[in-house]
Amino acid sequence: MRRRRSLYRRVYLHGVLLLVVLGVVLSIVGAILGRDSRFRLSPARTAEYVSHLLESVPAEQVPAFLGHAADMLNVDLAVYTADGQRLAAAGRRPPRPLSAENATRLVSGGSTRRDGHLGASARLAPDRYLRLRSRVGEHDMALRALGSLAVVVLVVALVSMPLARAIAHPLEHLSGVARRLGAGDLQARAHLDRNDEIGELAHTFDETAERLGRLLDGQRELLANVSHELRTPLARMRVSLALAAEAPPEDVARHLSAMEGDADELERLVADLLTTSRLDAGGALALQRAPADLGALLEEAVGRLARLHPARVVEREVQAAPPVNVEAGLIARVLDNVLDNAAKYSEPDRPIAVTLRPAEGGVRLTVRDQGIGIALEDHARVFAPFFRGDRSRARGTGGAGLGLSLSKQIVDAHGGRITVDSQPGVGTAVSLWLPA
Repeated sequence: MRRRRSLYRRVYLHGVLLLVVLGVVLSIVGAILGRDSRFRLSPARTAEYVSHLLESVPAEQVPAFLGHAADMLNVDLAVYTADGQRLAAAGRRPPRPLSAENATRLVSGGSTRRDGHLGASARLAPDRYLRLRSRVGEHDMALRALGSLAVVVLVVALVSMPLARAIAHPLEHLSGVARRLGAGDLQARAHLDRNDEIGELAHTFDETAERLGRLLDGQRELLANVSHELRTPLARMRVSLALAAEAPPEDVARHLSAMEGDADELERLVADLLTTSRLDAGGALALQRAPADLGALLEEAVGRLARLHPARVVEREVQAAPPVNVEAGLIARVLDNVLDNAAKYSEPDRPIAVTLRPAEGGVRLTVRDQGIGIALEDHARVFAPFFRGDRSRARGTGGAGLGLSLSKQIVDAHGGRITVDSQPGVGTAVSLWLPA
């Protein structure tokens, strides 16, 4: 089993990597496009620095020194006297002299003067000053800033592309599969082999689609079975009605009795279907619970079985048990279904054994017969709607095949358990447990 990777951790680490890449790119861009930025961003300080250096330079070497400084700092330089006479200059376009008023104030005050964003002036001596102007204009600096930003954005976009595609592509695939499923293609599956949150989502989606397909197949099968079960007694009633219309008076009662039996079968089927629908819609919330004695409900069910099968012997072993909080009518139906199945699928001369005892914080009831049993291959389907284990005797024994299915729904809604243990030719034991 592969270890599931975390998409959250992957996104987080990608963000950290992105910050590292961003820092490296900014450093490279700064190194390439921003050389000597300390001089361009502070021309007044640069002018003061050059003026200090010039103080120790002999007069005949000033032009050469200015040329070297201009090339190294990428600036234009010029030295003027207080009256505006240029003594030396270097650069592509040497800056012009200051106005007489500004020049007098500079050389007399001895302070560095900033001339706009990209230029500055500094005092050299009481009668002269230095002028400096950067060769990179404001427009060029703006273009360089925009170029640096474009490079950073491009690098971030390229680094983010694999992660964005790794997240977006499977989600687009899932969206397409969901649309196919919504359009009625019940075979649509994602089949994404990933071991992260998206893979888990795809696996859950496939499981949900599988369950939805089984549910719709079950509904179609249920509808077909209900139609068949309703049609059979209706057809028998129609035949009995036709025979009663032509039969002599002494046979009419027999046909009417047969019709009454078919009507009872229809009534039981409809009642079971309504109960199934109520439990499907509300589950445990659909129950009207009240404390009840399961032993008393069992005695009433045995009494009803005796009226239907007078010759049937029921051996009871009942121990004192706590009351259960149930809807008595539904639990009575479960007991009737279990006892009726035991009577139908076993010989009349063989007794039915019933035990009731407290167990596991509740009450356990077991009904055991010595009948035909259930084939091993049918064990997984005993609680399926309309399933009959004895297909050859289905009509002879009666019933629509909803008994155990409905019983399981009722017991599950009460928070209990129902199990079937059966061996062909030996018998069947149905055991149910309800919480106290």
